[in-house]
Amino acid sequence: MINTMVACLGAEHRKLNGLGVRLAFAASRLAGDPAAIAAGQHALQVWDQIRHDLWSHLQIEDGLISWGEAHHAISGALLDTLKNERQEMRKLIATLHELSSGVDRKLTTGDRGAFAQTLLAFARALDSHVERYDGEVLPSILRALFPK
Repeated sequence: MINTMVACLGAEHRKLNGLGVRLAFAASRLAGDPAAIAAGQHALQVWDQIRHDLWSHLQIEDGLISWGEAHHAISGALLDTLKNERQEMRKLIATLHELSSGVDRKLTTGDRGAFAQTLLAFARALDSHVERYDGEVLPSILRALFPK
């Protein structure tokens, strides 16, 4: 079961990584021209794709982290880093929710600029998250699951 969760998360990370790149590109275009309505709509579409997959993904990760913590597969320092990372992502998600709830309305250029900057910050956080999980968390779980 745990091995399947690790494999599933690895596949989802590849998908999220691709969406993160698309998000960074769309947000960069919007940041470059906050008055461009089409750029804002495209950035919102990519954000919606990520948001759609993210909640279930994070729940699976939470379950895996709980297992890793219970089996001493993940160090305390890494657990603290993951907790801080998750708090930052939640803060950005809340800000994006607040900003994106008005994207279809008449937003000012400054509002679209703030949306773009927050999307860029989230894309960086997502990239860091995927890199940390693929490089540290998932290998730690697999080492605990299949000791040599």
